[in-house]
Amino acid sequence: MTKVISTIGPESEGSKTEFFINNSDVIRLNLSHNDISWHEKNIKLIKKINSNRLILVDLPGIKPRTSNEINLQIKKGQKVQFSNNKKFKNKNLIYISNPLPKIKKNKFFYISDGSFQFKNLGIDKNILTGISTQDFILTKKKGLNIPMSVYDNKGQEKLYFKFLKKIKKFQVDLIGLSFVQNSKILKKIKNKYPNYILVSKIENYLGYKNRKEIIENSDAIMIDRGDLSAEVGITKLFDYTDNIIDECKKKGKPVILATENLNSLILNKQPSKGDVINIEYYIKKKVDFLMLSEETAISKNSKNTLTWLKQYLKNKDTKKKESILKIEEIVNSLGNNILVIFSKKGYFYEKISSSNYNKLLVFTENKKLSKILQLKRNTESILTKFPKKNLDSFLHREIKKNKNKIFKNNSFAYLVNILFPRQNSRANTISLIEKRDF
Repeated sequence: MTKVISTIGPESEGSKTEFFINNSDVIRLNLSHNDISWHEKNIKLIKKINSNRLILVDLPGIKPRTSNEINLQIKKGQKVQFSNNKKFKNKNLIYISNPLPKIKKNKFFYISDGSFQFKNLGIDKNILTGISTQDFILTKKKGLNIPMSVYDNKGQEKLYFKFLKKIKKFQVDLIGLSFVQNSKILKKIKNKYPNYILVSKIENYLGYKNRKEIIENSDAIMIDRGDLSAEVGITKLFDYTDNIIDECKKKGKPVILATENLNSLILNKQPSKGDVINIEYYIKKKVDFLMLSEETAISKNSKNTLTWLKQYLKNKDTKKKESILKIEEIVNSLGNNILVIFSKKGYFYEKISSSNYNKLLVFTENKKLSKILQLKRNTESILTKFPKKNLDSFLHREIKKNKNKIFKNNSFAYLVNILFPRQNSRANTISLIEKRDF
């Protein structure tokens, strides 16, 4: 079943947090909002309520964000300027958090994930000038997107390590990296922080162009459709998203689909038809996660949104028909069934990580792999200690202990394990196991 990430914000923090922890597979915190002490407080609370719940922390990227402390009324036809140099004094100037990227000449640029458009009058002396094509309210800390931009990798790296240093003592499992443009920075972070699970966000043209190397060197991929559409053009969004998902599936990497999955529920009790069709399509594409951002962070309907989505996904899961295979059919059709794997170090899992399956349960000693597996749809991991002797008793005991997970909606499952254990041995046998035997 596709899993859910909920973002904690003003409408889901404090006493409300337990509901989101209990009904989400991963909890997300976005360091672009609130100060470090706020995040530290919420991380401690999450781990206190459920020490096993994975926490994803999104690091701020180098994309410029507006620094307005109050909402601003922008009129159609109004000239507005943007710069991160506070020496400039101008009533039409809006300060931004980071330097402007390198850009090509474009007719338009955008604010807030492409929601608001400006006619581009160009950059002069580090000031970007545009004319608004519509009336709108500019709320706080909204991102500025200039199509086909190239961001400063050194500046991005400096920003990443600044925040990694701040949160290194926090109990964080996953690190979200904004505007990843190549694999170099991923290798540097892995080298210094090997225990973090790295979630690369592909959200601009250069990131898309280098998607294969980014996917190869990441533990998971997030597709931020808001920034991606504003950076590459809305007409390319569908194809680019599809291509990224397909590349991730080839490499067996978890995919997180972000941005406006259920924005219609921010104000309404029932989702729009467009939102339902969007979700249904990506469930069929077998994305591992649907991420709720503003839907749970700032909406007063946040609980209703998460409840609706969990029920929708549950209904989809219960409609799946049980499929029992004969042993001689396993080689060709194993992926349609429940698969239980005992893989001490995780080497065997790597061989089948790109396969499709109804449900996969992996028993392993590899702590990092156990966390990574929690990111994949239809997948559960059980961290356990493998004995040197009496393997049959160990297998029976672990299966019996976890039989409610293994046989939740099924009577049978396929067991992959080592029949004759020896040094450096790998899984070498497939068995059909039945619920009533445990």
